[in-house]
Amino acid sequence: MLELFVVLIVFGAVVVALALVAGLVKLVFKVALLPIAIALAVIKLGLVAVAAVVGLVVLVAVGIPLLAFAAALALPLLLIAGLVWGAVALLA
Repeated sequence: MLELFVVLIVFGAVVVALALVAGLVKLVFKVALLPIAIALAVIKLGLVAVAAVVGLVVLVAVGIPLLAFAAALALPLLLIAGLVWGAVALLA
C-alpha cells in the first residue's frame, strides 16, 4: 500500500513539474514573440491606412459615374411615381 502512495506522490510531483515547465515555456515564447507581434500589428495598421486611401480613391473614381448612371435609370421611374402620386391626390 505504501508503494502505491509513493507512486501517486511521484506522479503528482511530475505533473506539477510539467505544468511549471509548460508555464515557463509559454512565458518565454510570449516574451520572445512580442517584437514579432508588434511588427505585424504595425504592418496591419499600415495596410488598413493604405486600404482606406485606395477605397476613397475608388469611391470617387467609380462613385460619381455610377451615381449618374443610377440617376438616369431612376428618372423615368420617379416621373411615373410622381404622376401616380398626383392621380391618387386628385382621387382622394
